[in-house]
Amino acid sequence: MQSVLKAFNESGQTWEDPSEDLLFMLLEDIERGDEKFLIVERLADATQQTYIQSARNDDGTYVVEYRDGSPQEHFGTNVDDMRSAHALIAAWAIELPKWSESAIWSRIRFES
Repeated sequence: MQSVLKAFNESGQTWEDPSEDLLFMLLEDIERGDEKFLIVERLADATQQTYIQSARNDDGTYVVEYRDGSPQEHFGTNVDDMRSAHALIAAWAIELPKWSESAIWSRIRFES
């Protein structure tokens, strides 16, 4: 069976089709300061432009960004904590309907 998702972190480790629990553990690595970021991409997009990513801000909040196939479809939000970041990433990963409606997203400007 072909993988649908690939997750990777700052140190270059990769995981195919990560579970919700594994995504939580990978975010815990960021929370502890062991890693800086987590990216999960949809492998069906050969351009590698469909993904969600997260990193911890200095104040303990998390930035979550997703890109939906092109630089013009790149959005970001800030959430209060790791659990909130996990909820967004897991919902995106399992393609919950209306997953993005649980946050207020801002378009990330594309500079050409």
